[in-house]
Amino acid sequence: MSTSDPVVVVGAGVIGAAVAQSLAIRGVGVVLIERAQVAALPSASAASAALLEPLAGAAPPLVAMAQRSLDRLPGLCDDLRARTGVDPRWSRPGTLFIARRDREATWLRDIRAPLFASAGAASTWLSTDEAIECEPAISPHVLGALRVGSTQSVDAPSLTRALVADAAGHGAIVLTGTPVIGFRRSGRRIVAVETDSDEVPCKSVVLAAGAWTAIVARHLGVDVPTIPVGPQRGQIMAIAPRSSAPRVTHVLQGAGGYAVPKPDGTIFVGATHDDVGFDDALTPEGLRFLGNLVHELVPGLAAEPVVRTWSGFRPVWRGEDLPMWGPISGVDNVLVASGYGAIGLTIAAGVGERVADTLAL
Repeated sequence: MSTSDPVVVVGAGVIGAAVAQSLAIRGVGVVLIERAQVAALPSASAASAALLEPLAGAAPPLVAMAQRSLDRLPGLCDDLRARTGVDPRWSRPGTLFIARRDREATWLRDIRAPLFASAGAASTWLSTDEAIECEPAISPHVLGALRVGSTQSVDAPSLTRALVADAAGHGAIVLTGTPVIGFRRSGRRIVAVETDSDEVPCKSVVLAAGAWTAIVARHLGVDVPTIPVGPQRGQIMAIAPRSSAPRVTHVLQGAGGYAVPKPDGTIFVGATHDDVGFDDALTPEGLRFLGNLVHELVPGLAAEPVVRTWSGFRPVWRGEDLPMWGPISGVDNVLVASGYGAIGLTIAAGVGERVADTLAL
C-alpha cells in the first residue's frame, strides 16, 4: 500500500455510487467494483420506486441524514444531467397519506403531522372532498388525507448510473461484472482487494454492497464482526394508465404500501416485505398484495394495464443499533455504508458526502 493507492468502493448501487462520486469530485483516487452491472436487478437500486421523503419519526441521525440528502438532491440531479447526459428524472410530486378509517385519520392528524413538522416538513389535512379533488383516482369513501408537499422522486437506476458516470468522469475506475472474492491484509489494514480476475491495491475500503454486504465482509477475517445486513425481497408492479383514466400526480400512501407516479405516466405500486433470503421470485401472494393495494389506494386505476412486474433485494439492517456509515472493529481502514433498507435512496447523497468527508481528510 502507498499513499497514492485508491479508495476501493465495493458495490455500485446508489450508496456505493454516491460515495465514489463524492470522493472523485474531491480529487481522491477511486476504484468502484460491482459484482454485476450497474443498476441491474435484483439490486435495490434497480428495483426501488424511489419514494424520497423526510424520515418523520426516525432516529435523529437518520432524520438529519435524510434532510441533508433531500436538500442536496435537486441540484445534484441537475449537475449530473448536465455533466453526464444521464437524466435522473427528478420530480417533487408530494404525498397524500390516505385515511380510510377513523383511527387512520386520527393517527395522521395527531401523530404523523407533528412528526413531519419536527423533521422540517409542512403538512396539510385535506377533507374527503379536497382529497378527491386533488386525486380523483382515489376511493370516494376516504375520510381525508394528509398532504406532505416535500416528497421527491427519481428514477433509481438512472440516478445510480448518473452517479457512476460522474465518478468516472472525475477519474474513478469502474469495474463491473467483477466479484470481490477476498482481501489481502497487513496486520489490521487491508492493503488490496482481491477480485476474480485481479488484485487492486488500496489505502481504504468502503463496503457498500447492499444486500450482499455481509457476504463480502466475511472475507475480511475471523477477527472482524459479522455485518448484520441481509436481503429482504420487495415485489413491485407498474401500471400504465390509458389516456381516459384519472391522472395521479401525488405519491399515495396507505394500506401498507404506496403508488408512485413517474414522469412517463406510469405508476409504481409496491411493495412486499418478504424475508426469503436471496429468492427473487414473483409470487401469487405478492401479486395479490399489489393488486389489493391498487384497489385500496387508487381504485380508479384498477382496470388499467399492468406493464411490468419485478422484485429486488433491500439491504436490511439486522443489528440492534442504527445502520452504519462508518468504521468497523478488527480492521483500521474499512468503512461500511449499507443496511438502509427502504430508505437507501433517501439518504444516499448525504451518506456519500459523509463517507467522502471522512476519507478525504
